Amino acid sequence: MMVFRNRSEAGRVLADALRQRGIERPVVLGIPRGGVTVAAEIARELDGELGVVVARKVGAPDQPELAIGAVTADGSSWIDADLARLTGADDAYLEQAKAREVEEAKRRESVFDHHRQPSLEGRTVLVVDDGLATGATARAALRSVRNAGAARVVLAVPVAPPHTLAEMEREADDAIAATVEENFYAIGQFYLDFRPVSDEEVQELLGSAPQRPPERRDFRIRRGDIDLAARLLLPPGKGPFPCVIFAHGLGSDKDSPRNVPIAEHLLDAGIASLLFDFNGHGESLEDPRGREAFPIDLAAAYAWAITEPAIDAHAVGVSGSSLGGTVALEALRMGKIKPRTMVLRGPPVEEHAFAGLTVPVLVLVGEFDPLRTDIERAASGADAAVVSVVPKAGHLFEESGALLETLERTVRWFQESLLSRRAA
Repeated sequence: MMVFRNRSEAGRVLADALRQRGIERPVVLGIPRGGVTVAAEIARELDGELGVVVARKVGAPDQPELAIGAVTADGSSWIDADLARLTGADDAYLEQAKAREVEEAKRRESVFDHHRQPSLEGRTVLVVDDGLATGATARAALRSVRNAGAARVVLAVPVAPPHTLAEMEREADDAIAATVEENFYAIGQFYLDFRPVSDEEVQELLGSAPQRPPERRDFRIRRGDIDLAARLLLPPGKGPFPCVIFAHGLGSDKDSPRNVPIAEHLLDAGIASLLFDFNGHGESLEDPRGREAFPIDLAAAYAWAITEPAIDAHAVGVSGSSLGGTVALEALRMGKIKPRTMVLRGPPVEEHAFAGLTVPVLVLVGEFDPLRTDIERAASGADAAVVSVVPKAGHLFEESGALLETLERTVRWFQESLLSRRAA
């Protein structure tokens, strides 16, 4: 009988077995908690991406420790129909029990930093645990991964009894164990050190694992006869993501040195960014109407964003700088965009620009910006508009530390507005 010193050694042994099967650079999803320790070693050895798939046991009536099935955060499930019938678990009980465990699985995925979960679409995905006993949680996890669009689904465990491993081969494209043991009583009998793994240890393993770099897409947004050059920045992990659409100022473009750093910091927070060139700017074609058509440009970018699968259509914000802020207000007033929130930086505004505003807006203005008085007057009495003055800054926030201050306030606003919406 093979006995592992600990879960880390088991992961390294299992990685060798997987390598012999030709598996390289997979997504490696550990079933918390012990499975993540094994998965971390596999991901390190095979140059893979590490994540979690939380599977929760569904307990029998009056016997919560007796698993009659399992569910995952996306609702994927496996129920042992015969055992459920024997224990008196009818349909109503099962639905209630599954719903309760799905919510707990969602909560635990959030604890484990869900926004960094690797994308599974079209990938080879390993589902890893520290051993296989009944296989209830493994079955649910495999079904969840399959439902997420994985091209190849592989179960990988250090140890399993032969009959359970054979059953898993019907759920996965492949089921691999470093050792298969007939005399199987409990997973712990195959480890010298089988101490419990804490949530904090799981978080540390996930936080220290290399992540896939952010994704960058350069493309064109078609608006009638006009093409708008655009760039989408996606965080590493599993979408859909909250997104901020940037409306640049006059004479600028999607490569604005003021907007790009904000977009990069939003990526670190798990928020995507869509930067684009207004017509006649950057790489976009020119509309004869010029500035008058800017709100239509923004509307086209917004319409594209809310239909993009990688973006959460219910968590889209707009960041407008200078004239771009005025354009954002105009597009909102015209009903062409419906963002969850906006941040406007030094927008030239008329007296009643914020009248009737229902979308929460943070308005950043420099202490010495000539537009400050107009902005504060226009925002007075508008409950949805919050004016935030950046000390010692002018209109372009070029003074020492001013741009960093606007960046921090912008990112914090979008984190609170968009990520809280997603968690809800």
